[in-house]
Amino acid sequence: MFSILNEIGNNSHFRTTAVVIASIGVSGFIYILVAITGYLSFGNTVSDNIVANYGPSLTSTIGKAAIVILVMFSYPLQVHPCRASIDAVSRWRPNRRRSNDNGSPAFSPPPKAARPDNMGEVRFATITAAILVASYIIAMTVSSLSKVLAYVGSTGSTSISFILPGLFYYKISSPDSSLHQRLLKEDDDEESEEDGGGGGQEEHGLLGGRGLKSGVGRRRLVRKLSLALAIYGMVVMVVCLVTNTLFVVAH
Repeated sequence: MFSILNEIGNNSHFRTTAVVIASIGVSGFIYILVAITGYLSFGNTVSDNIVANYGPSLTSTIGKAAIVILVMFSYPLQVHPCRASIDAVSRWRPNRRRSNDNGSPAFSPPPKAARPDNMGEVRFATITAAILVASYIIAMTVSSLSKVLAYVGSTGSTSISFILPGLFYYKISSPDSSLHQRLLKEDDDEESEEDGGGGGQEEHGLLGGRGLKSGVGRRRLVRKLSLALAIYGMVVMVVCLVTNTLFVVAH
């Protein structure tokens, strides 16, 4: 999503939503088509790799060649963000917050965006080699694709769907977060522009006070729900890992 927002010409909410729906819709249609054709051809005896079920023929050879091309060109595309993520995580250091004289954290504007540090050649080669060696060892050790997908789904899917979104919102919505203060200011500016002009200042102030209280209560509730979502994702991850280890991998 970050790459799409940076690259798309019109990154409005409507446009990005249309892109997401179109991409997921096309992918879902292809997956459903392959699933239906595989079931119609082999029933319950279809294997993890549907191409392996077909005998030697021109069409199956073309399908296998297409899979080879897919893996050959998609692997570098997967290594690129993986290398960037490993580099960013290894460079991360916790920020020390300044505090007032009374001990409470002081609000400070977000720092200016520093110039991104380019990855050195030695660091680039080291991270890339580690990814290649690790993936090669896994590929040569594991013989069943379903086992790999089971662990990827248990860890990656739960993290993307439940854990990370909950933690992101819980972190951003913290009252001590400078980003949270800036978002609140932007919301207040938008509300003031929408309600601007006209009289009834006393009535507007009364309604504004009620809206402020309801808004604060809603934000607190959503913040608690985001933490609950992250905890729920961690529980699902543990349950899935234990289940996959006892049932999928053991058999």
